[in-house]
Amino acid sequence: MPTVTENLQFWSVYDWKLEGNEWNVGYGGTRAAWQFAILPRIQRFVPCDHLLELAPGHGVWTEYLRPLARRVTLVDLTPRCIEFCRSKFGEENMSYVVNDGRTLAGVADSTIDFAFSWHSLVHAEHEVMRSYVKEICRVLKPGGMGLIHHTNYGEFAAPRDDRPAVPNDHWRGVDMTAEKFRNDCAEFGLQCVYQELVPWGSLEPVDCFSLVQRPRPGQQLRPAVVDENPFFWQHIRLGLALDCRYREVPVPIPAT
Repeated sequence: MPTVTENLQFWSVYDWKLEGNEWNVGYGGTRAAWQFAILPRIQRFVPCDHLLELAPGHGVWTEYLRPLARRVTLVDLTPRCIEFCRSKFGEENMSYVVNDGRTLAGVADSTIDFAFSWHSLVHAEHEVMRSYVKEICRVLKPGGMGLIHHTNYGEFAAPRDDRPAVPNDHWRGVDMTAEKFRNDCAEFGLQCVYQELVPWGSLEPVDCFSLVQRPRPGQQLRPAVVDENPFFWQHIRLGLALDCRYREVPVPIPAT
């Protein structure tokens, strides 16, 4: 059960020699992960004025996100990660916050156009995600959006009559679910617009991408649309295969 303290301890001593690219091998590499997994899910919301990335690690996604916003704020529990990102990306149009693993203290109310987190928060338990839902609602501008990758492992952590428990091979938060995320959004006034449930290391949809919006004044909250996408990895590999095919085609030299 990865607590905030355990996450801080683990990532403070983690060997970052591959800078986070090691988790993108299954996509076919970091560029493929960005092009075929992340960008199609966020392209409606960027470019924007002010982007928040939560738990950036060594900035593997920051490299791609930075050109898509006038300002970027990075928030991470681990001082080592924040200092690495500061040395990598500098100070121009960048802000850096070391947080407590539960809140976004240091980020002002109603200042963020788009909040983003990918891979990292799957290691968070429900109490942490619940706090972050409240904080994301606070820092988003009215109408601001967010895409948060978190775990749905809690749905499969215990055995049922029709299936055994799914092994927690990837150190997921054991009590976090997509349903709990939706309920927390409703409680704190954040609109959970859409949830995509995807497999990760198993056939079961143990992870979730949640698209959220801070409602504008007078905007009514509506039930989230929830989809299960068992073909998440197949879609990425098909996109990568198509990209590779076209890259291999010789480009004719224009006639002069």
